[in-house]
Amino acid sequence: YPDGALYTYTGILTAQRGYTRVVWPGLPPQARPQSIRVSVPPTAQGYVLQTAMDPYSPAWQSEPPDLVALRRQIDSLEGVVTRLADRLRVLALQESTLTQNLRLGGEESAVSPEQVERYLALLERQLSRLLAERFPLQKQHRALADTLARWKKRYESRLAGLSQVRAALYFTYWSPQREVVPVRVEFLALTANWRLQYRIRAVPTAGQLRIQRWATLSNRSGEDWKGVPLTLSTAQPGRSAEMPPFVPWYVDFAEISPQGRYLRSQKAMSADLRALESTAEIAAEAEEDAGPPPLPAIQEQTLSRTYELGPQTVLAGQQTTLVFLREDTLPAAFHFFVNAPAAQKAYLRAALLPEALGLWEQAPARVEVEGQEVGALTWPPQLTEDTLWLDLGSTDRVQVRRTESLNRRETRLASSTLHHRFAYTLRISHTYPAPIRLTVWDRLPVSRHDNIKVEADDLAGGTLDPKTGKVRWDLTLEPGQTWE
Repeated sequence: YPDGALYTYTGILTAQRGYTRVVWPGLPPQARPQSIRVSVPPTAQGYVLQTAMDPYSPAWQSEPPDLVALRRQIDSLEGVVTRLADRLRVLALQESTLTQNLRLGGEESAVSPEQVERYLALLERQLSRLLAERFPLQKQHRALADTLARWKKRYESRLAGLSQVRAALYFTYWSPQREVVPVRVEFLALTANWRLQYRIRAVPTAGQLRIQRWATLSNRSGEDWKGVPLTLSTAQPGRSAEMPPFVPWYVDFAEISPQGRYLRSQKAMSADLRALESTAEIAAEAEEDAGPPPLPAIQEQTLSRTYELGPQTVLAGQQTTLVFLREDTLPAAFHFFVNAPAAQKAYLRAALLPEALGLWEQAPARVEVEGQEVGALTWPPQLTEDTLWLDLGSTDRVQVRRTESLNRRETRLASSTLHHRFAYTLRISHTYPAPIRLTVWDRLPVSRHDNIKVEADDLAGGTLDPKTGKVRWDLTLEPGQTWE
C-alpha cells in the first residue's frame, strides 16, 4: 500500500489434541499488534485462542552474497588506490629533486659548460617523462577514488538497512483431535511503501502518447525480499472498509443576474430608495463572491487499483527499486505553434479528448519527446476545456526564421504626418517524414490614439485580430516543403 505493507505468511501446523502452543519467528518487528490476524480454513476442527508478538535479537548471520561480493570489490579497489597513491608520492619526490637540480644548473660542479648543458638537457627530458607519467596516474587515481567512495557508501547503506532485530508470533490453537491445518498469518507494518509515477512519451510521427506506469518501492523491513510474491495496491488499508461517499448530481440553469434585480418604486422615496439600493448591491456582491451555481457534473473515481507483480527481489535499505507496471497508448493530435515575435522556435502540443483520459491515479509524471526529457507535471491534469492540451516543449526539427526586410520612415511636410513602413519575412521548414500542422503567430502594432493609424498592406493569407494585433496562419507542411 502507499502507506504501509500487508505481510502474508502461510504454513502448515501439525496440531495435537487440546492446546498447541505455536512460535513463529522471523517476522518484522514493526507490525501493528491490532492488525495481526491468524486464520485457519473453515474445514479445520479447531480455532485460534490468542495471539501475541514479541521482538527478539537472533544470532548474527553471514552477510548476503551481494554484500560479500561488494566488500571483496571494495578491498581489491582499495589496494589499487593505495598503490597509485604511493606511485604518485614517489613521482612527486622525483619531480622535486629534478626541479631543484635544474635550478642549481651545475653551478657547484667543476665541469665544462658543454657537460652542464648536456646534464640540464637530461634533467629536462627526465622531468618531461615524469610529468607525462604523473598526469594520467592522477586522473586514474581520482576516478578510482570516486568509485571507491560510492561503493563504500552503497555498502554502508545496505549494511545499515539490514536489521538483526526480528519478531516472533505466539499463538495458541485448540483442536478436539490431532490434525494438520494450513495457517495464514496477516499483519500490517509501516516498513515498506510504494509510489506511482508516470513516464509520458510522445511519438508525433505515430500520433500517439505512450504513458508508462512505474512503481518506486522502498523496503525498510530490515531483511531482503528475494523471490517474494508482491502485490501493489492503491487502496488505503484504514479506509478500505468504508463505503464511498455519496456525490450529488447537480442539474441547474446557468442564469446571469441582471443589474438592478430589485424592483424599484416609481415614487420619489429618496432615503428609502438609497437604503434599498445599498442592500441590493451588498446582496449582489455576496452572490458574486459565492461563485456561479453548480453545473451539471458526474464525478467518477477509482476506489483502488491492484497490480500483481509476481515474485520480486527488493533489497532492504534507503535505496529504492523501480518496477515497470504497464503501458497505455492514447491517440493524440499533435500541433506545432510558432510565436515568431517571441522566439524563433516551434513548440509542440498534443490535443487529447477527455474520453481518452479514463480513470487514472494522480501521480507525478515526466514528459519525453523523441527520447529527450522536456518537462514534468502531475498526471492526470485538471480539465478546464473540452480538449486537453499537453505542452511538449520546443523542437529542433522545425526551423523558424524571422527577418526584418523593410524598416523605413517618411515625413510628409504638407500633411505633417510621419509614415513608418516595415515588413518581416517568415521562413519555416521541417525534417519530419510526415505532414505536420502548424499555427504561426506574428503581430502588428495596435493603436491606442485616434491620430495614429495602423494599416496592413499584405498579410500573405493570414488573418488579423484588430483588438490584439495578432496575425495568424494555419498551415500544413508536407515533408521537404518550405513555407515563406
